[in-house]
Amino acid sequence: MKLVFSSMLLAAAALVGAVTIAAQGGQAPPQPAAPAMAKTWTDDDLDKLMKEIGATSGAIRKAIDGQNAELLKTNADKIEELFEQVDDFWSARNVKEAADIADDAAEHAEHIEDAADAKDFAKAGEHAKLMQGTCAACHGKFRDKGPDGQYRIKP
Repeated sequence: MKLVFSSMLLAAAALVGAVTIAAQGGQAPPQPAAPAMAKTWTDDDLDKLMKEIGATSGAIRKAIDGQNAELLKTNADKIEELFEQVDDFWSARNVKEAADIADDAAEHAEHIEDAADAKDFAKAGEHAKLMQGTCAACHGKFRDKGPDGQYRIKP
């Protein structure tokens, strides 16, 4: 009797499971995503970002001078993402002031992008200068030039 009852319970559970899967379009329920691994940032990562920011900043200046809204928008979007990565770098190292400066730079990049949409090159130029000011402020506070001429993060 116990064997029959256990078999009936097992069959009922299988039937409920099959009905549930069928009700979901034949797909098993999604599994929870694995937790994201935090990136381990190195000084070399920051160096690469800084070089890319320098080149992109130059492209922004040329786009403003040439009044090329499409190129300006593309490069403003790119530099905004780069500054967001710089923010992540400093946040991972718990250096709030530097992260806040990078966040300010990203906001100026967003304003440059908005100005590009409006083809307001004067406004784009103002925000480009303000963005470059954030660079100078951060470099002055958080960077040293070594005896070999290479820049390093201040200890």
